[in-house]
Amino acid sequence: MINKRNIGKKSSLNWRIAIIIIAVAVMLFALRMISASGYIIVENGNADLLVNDYDQNKVLALNGQWEFYWDKLLTSQDFTSENPPHMDSYRKVPGTWDEQVDGTRSYPKHGVATYRLILKYSTTMKDPALRVQSVAAAYILYANGQLITEVGTVSEQPSEFKDGIDSLILDLPSGTGEIELIIQVANWNYAKGGLRESPVFGSKKVLENKKTILFTLQLLFIGSVLIFAIYYIILFLLQRKNKSLLLFSMLCFITVVRTLLWGTTTSVLIFHNMPYHVSVFINYLTGYNIIPMMALFIMSLYPHEQKKIITGIVLTPTLFFDLLLFTSTGFMSLFTNYMYLLTLLQMIYIICIMMIAVLRKKENAITMFIAICIYVFTIIQDILYYRGMSSFDVYLLYIYGNFAVILAMAFIQARLQSNINKKLVLYNIKLVEADRLKDRIRETERSFLRAQIKPHFLYNALDAIANVCEEDGEKASGLIVDLSVYLRRSLEFNGLDKMMSIEKELEFVETYFNIEQARFGQKINLYEEIEISLDNQLPVLILQPIVENAVRHGISKKQQGGSVCIRAKQLAEGILIEVEDDGVGIEEDKLAQLFNDERKDKGIGLLNIHHRLFSLYGTGLEIRSEVGKGTCVRFMIL
Repeated sequence: MINKRNIGKKSSLNWRIAIIIIAVAVMLFALRMISASGYIIVENGNADLLVNDYDQNKVLALNGQWEFYWDKLLTSQDFTSENPPHMDSYRKVPGTWDEQVDGTRSYPKHGVATYRLILKYSTTMKDPALRVQSVAAAYILYANGQLITEVGTVSEQPSEFKDGIDSLILDLPSGTGEIELIIQVANWNYAKGGLRESPVFGSKKVLENKKTILFTLQLLFIGSVLIFAIYYIILFLLQRKNKSLLLFSMLCFITVVRTLLWGTTTSVLIFHNMPYHVSVFINYLTGYNIIPMMALFIMSLYPHEQKKIITGIVLTPTLFFDLLLFTSTGFMSLFTNYMYLLTLLQMIYIICIMMIAVLRKKENAITMFIAICIYVFTIIQDILYYRGMSSFDVYLLYIYGNFAVILAMAFIQARLQSNINKKLVLYNIKLVEADRLKDRIRETERSFLRAQIKPHFLYNALDAIANVCEEDGEKASGLIVDLSVYLRRSLEFNGLDKMMSIEKELEFVETYFNIEQARFGQKINLYEEIEISLDNQLPVLILQPIVENAVRHGISKKQQGGSVCIRAKQLAEGILIEVEDDGVGIEEDKLAQLFNDERKDKGIGLLNIHHRLFSLYGTGLEIRSEVGKGTCVRFMIL
């Protein structure tokens, strides 16, 4: 026979595996595309846009091999002199001069150098311009021998050097069709010097429009994320036990600060006079901690999908990088490549956690997994772009990746709120049902109390007392007192969970037995073997109904009568109480059905006592019986 449930589970598992495979495959394919060899514009120090069929409505990063002159600060006059300078090598841009790329030599981290490029373009372009950013760590730009700009202070003397950071769109000479670009670069404090990002050529109007769009998008993103950060910190203050809210809020705050200051137009316009070293410090501070914070957030959502040992191995190195923040900028930048490797390791770990969560069918895991894949993809793209290894000309793509996670979190929070509202509605319905049930329970208690005073017992008791009155008035008087005590004790308690001392309960049993002995005489007897303190408590109306059951169904049906023995002793797990009779016993089939709730003749009695004990102590009555030899009823008071 086919197990449909197992087939359903297998199909669901296959579906989740398919989602993981597709998401990872798409991410790897996208990374392969953006990390493919970029469009090389500059070859051997020349960029001929006429040959490359340049579209003037687009901007173009000047990637490729620039002329490179080490330890020289050159100008156009130097190249038109009788003895022009000797070129050291062609240097890959973007990149740094300390890296050995394509067999070229590497240079010291600190020093000065000159980059040179001959750029040819159509004379129909009326507003040629150049966007320059992320030059380590100060530079001067010349175009056709004309000084265009100076950022920081470029000097061959470290004492006169001053670093600087700026993102500029610079006008170039127009109508010439050919421009000689010379960039003098000095680096005396940063671990890597050079053109870390390619200058971007294009129409000034197009460059300005693109800058405006990017700036607008960044401000919208910053404002949105800041709102989310404040919203989730308020939620955390209201729900202190939910640590994921706090971690997500901190992640949003880190993202806001990083987006404001990480080599973007916002940092230039909003924090124009910020010292370069402060900007670098915040850049490293946020860069070191944004992925670990994301990891902590994901682990708070899915705590059972992680391994503590692996978590420690993956996250502990972040502490080392945080300690680097107290060192110089140059020393911090020595470890940038190691930080990239650690970031990659942490992102792989996050992806693994999410894969496990999806396979285990954790709530909202698929939504968060897709968002995390997008986030990881954008982070890797930005790293590749920053290192000049990406052909995908989109900067700060991680902004959109982070927003994907925020939208996923917003969806999860909205879904959670919806579930809470549904639960509140169900809770209100349950409250109404509980009130109704409470009324039913009270009615059941009243029915139980009425049931304790069985009409047959009352009639028999009065009949026995009447017979005694004729023979012994004093004894009859005592029986009347016993009956009144019995009736009062049966009705005087407020609830079935009320407790009473064993001493009081035994007095109640003895009162009942006195009345029964008026009917049966010495045919029935009661014995007590109490080995515990009489001050111990037990629920009311437990012993007496059991004893009554032993008398009515056990010894009273035996021609020669019999006896009932009550035992109580202390065990390691609690107090054991037994009520044993030597009556007619219970047949095996009736004994098996004694606690069956579906019995038509169940009534109150032993079944009710069994349920009461079970609700109070988790264990009910235990009954052993043998036909012709008697019955033993036992229970534990914990």
